[in-house]
Amino acid sequence: MVDLNSHYRRGRGILFALSVGIFMALGLVAESVAQEIHSASVDTNTENIIVRGSGFTLSTELRMGGVLVANDYVNGNRLEIPFSETLSNAAQWRGSYRLTANDNAWISVYVSAPIPGPAPPPPPPPPPGTGGPDCPCITDWEASGVPRDFWFWCERRFDGTQESLSGQHLSDPWFISIAHDPNNLFFDPADPGNSISYCALHDGADWIVAEPVTNRDQFDDCEHWMWLNVCL
Repeated sequence: MVDLNSHYRRGRGILFALSVGIFMALGLVAESVAQEIHSASVDTNTENIIVRGSGFTLSTELRMGGVLVANDYVNGNRLEIPFSETLSNAAQWRGSYRLTANDNAWISVYVSAPIPGPAPPPPPPPPPGTGGPDCPCITDWEASGVPRDFWFWCERRFDGTQESLSGQHLSDPWFISIAHDPNNLFFDPADPGNSISYCALHDGADWIVAEPVTNRDQFDDCEHWMWLNVCL
């Protein structure tokens, strides 16, 4: 007597085994898709290295000169390596660097100039209320040789919560200025002209005096000196 149940179970087992085999074969095919790098170019406008190829995935690892660098996945044919401190350390000099994908596919990338790292953050403003009551610029103003005896046409301004007093010499390129904003004590020693609370002196070529103004007493002391010594 034919055991139909036995044949049915055997048939199901064969179908299951075939299904597993097919899925495993498909998985092996998917995993074995070759990654290729066709080109890589440095784009200074977008601050990226553009990598074009095929077979890229979200888990593709890129190394520049042997250093693992972060990349942004765009699609299977394009990756982007944003400029970063790591990339800057990997490409410190002009020249050609080996770029690899998963330590397999590779290409030589020519870097015409060192990759810049991220710009340093601006210096933090001094804490409010510090620095004492004296204008921090008076000593340098007096030592600078700035023309005295009321040769500056000075103008007082109010811009929101910032107060300022600035003066331009009537015949020479000297420029003197003070400003204070109790809500914004930002001071940049590398670019005093971009500061918010400061005292400074420009000789027509450079800022030769520049200091932070951290409280109202300092501003008042600077203003008093300017009206007393240089301002019309």
